[in-house]
Amino acid sequence: MTGEQKGIRVLLVEDEETVLQLHGAVLVGAGCVVDEAPTLACFRDRIARSRYDIILLDLCLPDGNALEAISEIRRGTSAGIIVATSNRDLDDRLTGLEQGADEYLEKPVHPRELVARVRNLAGRLAVAKREEKMELVHHFQGWSVDLAARTVRLHDGDTLQLTENEFRLLDVLIRNAAKPVHRERLLTALGSDEEATDRAVDKAIYRLRVKLHAVLGHATPLIETVHGFGYRFIAEIL
Repeated sequence: MTGEQKGIRVLLVEDEETVLQLHGAVLVGAGCVVDEAPTLACFRDRIARSRYDIILLDLCLPDGNALEAISEIRRGTSAGIIVATSNRDLDDRLTGLEQGADEYLEKPVHPRELVARVRNLAGRLAVAKREEKMELVHHFQGWSVDLAARTVRLHDGDTLQLTENEFRLLDVLIRNAAKPVHRERLLTALGSDEEATDRAVDKAIYRLRVKLHAVLGHATPLIETVHGFGYRFIAEIL
């Protein structure tokens, strides 16, 4: 069963047909897009092929206990995991939460609670993702850097073209803003196409400084040399 509306993408991992149909109908009626996985094998195949916002997971499946697979599943998806089970064993509940499940629901689940739990968890995860993305975008006077998209954008809309190694060094310096970064740490950021020497770091930093100065025109370098140690990024983050 797959909902036609655009909305929260939910994967129902459930082998009991009656529960599968009921939960699926409730969630589709609430505007969710719903896929089914009646076994662990099908579940693994689904998350390998598609992205989901929420996984509603029954523990006891025909080909195994999903409790043992939660930590493995968590490594392969950022989806919220809600365990919905009739198993009231406290140890299982704690183990599931420790291995990466976000919430636990006891069956039978009231339809309104099911929808509320799915919507609330999806909402919290969406906010967390937006905040995480915002932390990767840094704004400065006249320019900004998106560490995720790996772009340097000027406020007039133009972009600054950096080589991969220049951006890697800028990434490390910004993430350690105001703290000096040792040459050895910067050296590890260079790709294999660059000669792995302190001199290579110095040359890449020089090129980066020249490019930033050419478009921003700052009188003082944005990257400060820390003699005998390395470099420090001194531009003020807005």
